Amino acid sequence: MLKMIGPLKTHYLRLHLQGKTITLLFATVLMAMCLQLTLHAGTSQFLFDMDGIRDPGSLAVKFQDPRAPVSQWIASQLSEDGQGLLIGYDGISDPSPKLQEALLADLNRLLQAGPLYDAQVFADIELSEDTQALIAQNPKSGDALVRLNRSLLADVYPYEFVSLSGEKMVEDKGIETSRENLRQIKQALENYRASNADTNPQWLSELSPEYLDKKVLLCPADTTAGVPGVLTEGASDPTLPCSYVYEMRPSKKADQEILWMQEGDMMPIVRCEHYRLNLSVAGKIYRNGPERTIYNSNKTEFSALSDFLRDLRSEHGENFLKTQAVRKEIKAATETLVLKHLPKVLNRMEVSILEQAKPQLEAQFGKDILETQMGMGILQQVTVQVRDQISEKLQSQLQSLLGEAFLKTAEGQDILQQLSVLMSP
Repeated sequence: MLKMIGPLKTHYLRLHLQGKTITLLFATVLMAMCLQLTLHAGTSQFLFDMDGIRDPGSLAVKFQDPRAPVSQWIASQLSEDGQGLLIGYDGISDPSPKLQEALLADLNRLLQAGPLYDAQVFADIELSEDTQALIAQNPKSGDALVRLNRSLLADVYPYEFVSLSGEKMVEDKGIETSRENLRQIKQALENYRASNADTNPQWLSELSPEYLDKKVLLCPADTTAGVPGVLTEGASDPTLPCSYVYEMRPSKKADQEILWMQEGDMMPIVRCEHYRLNLSVAGKIYRNGPERTIYNSNKTEFSALSDFLRDLRSEHGENFLKTQAVRKEIKAATETLVLKHLPKVLNRMEVSILEQAKPQLEAQFGKDILETQMGMGILQQVTVQVRDQISEKLQSQLQSLLGEAFLKTAEGQDILQQLSVLMSP
């Protein structure tokens, strides 16, 4: 009996010590859970996680886009590291984990920092009723502020972010095939330009077979397999079945060159209407968005005038220029649709071209060159050259649209005189 007591005491002691160990471990787990709960209680449920960003590549490209006020506004508030990584992104490959992490951290910081809404910056965005209601509440901090900012971003970038409700938009897997097609089209366009004096093809079909397999011209979501007549009027490729809208096709080339001068290299050159993807002149891929005047529209002031003239021809016939009454209509339309907007157009063009010239000047003469008298002089010369090029392009476009016969009339001469005055320094 005494022999058994020793082992029992030892066993009880071991259990007792294990019990203390278990109790201590349980207490430690409880403390960790309480700490996590406390931290969660102080973190808004509306902040982003990695799953909340549906298309980080498109988002990064839009933050690079100088045309969009909202994207400019947000990009200017990113951290120095975030902006550096953004500048280095090529706009066509998958964003690096570092860039995605930097965007996530910066966005969550901005969601909590203060109101993102600015009436002027968001003027071109159609805001949802929920967002408008949140704006009316004018929250300054806490979950209400984060919810408002998150709702604003969801309205601006519906394809880039998961909605505020958390419902994920079901994305057709074919979009990745279409992205890859656009990547190959981008490379084919570059190879074509290199072999053809830096000119673009008239149609995408000219890229095949030398630069591109013809099957790349078909989007997996195109149930018609590129049958002509399915796309926008006049956009169907005349040679090969093609699912993609090519913006440099012959009927649109002159107008697109004007738009290119206005908007720069972010202007779409190829569009996938099925997945709302754009391939820009610079070779970047991004989704369309609610800022239609930037991401969806391929119209310029000259496009509007062209549409007006087409309708006029349809109504009056080819001899419409012979009557003074119709000539007056054309003059009034030209003044309203083109000349009235010309100062704004010129400003956009000059800003876009000069923005491209500045890095070249800094690379050649040094970073502070633009602060010197010599640098300002060079920039002034560039500005004059740019304005001369723009003037020549605009006059050529007017002549192409209105015709030489019209420009020789009193109405045509008056338009040219107005153009000259507007184009003078």
